[in-house]
Amino acid sequence: MSLMGAVSNSIAKYGGDVSVTQNGQRVRTRAIVEPLRYKNRIFIGGEQRSLGSLNRERYLYIGQPDVPLCANASVIESVGGKYIVKRCETYYVQDRPVYVWAILTPFGALREDDYDAD
Repeated sequence: MSLMGAVSNSIAKYGGDVSVTQNGQRVRTRAIVEPLRYKNRIFIGGEQRSLGSLNRERYLYIGQPDVPLCANASVIESVGGKYIVKRCETYYVQDRPVYVWAILTPFGALREDDYDAD
């Protein structure tokens, strides 16, 4: 089995049902959505405030390459909740897309880190 087939089969086997909404169109697919653990927060800007912890809740998405994502536009719905894509990239091997990964945040009102810096 090729690398691309192995990755696709793993996502189909271990991922959950999700829907991706973008530009008014909804697509159902399978993907892995899981919280980023504490050790990973140092790579995405986690920080501590003197009055307490700033909520920087983030999730990792790994999905099929045939469902493209767009930062700040794609909305992911899964059993765990509703999220918006903050950053996404497609992983390629020899110019062939293997999977899409994204960093997600809970969908909703603007969060403190979404405002423009002064």
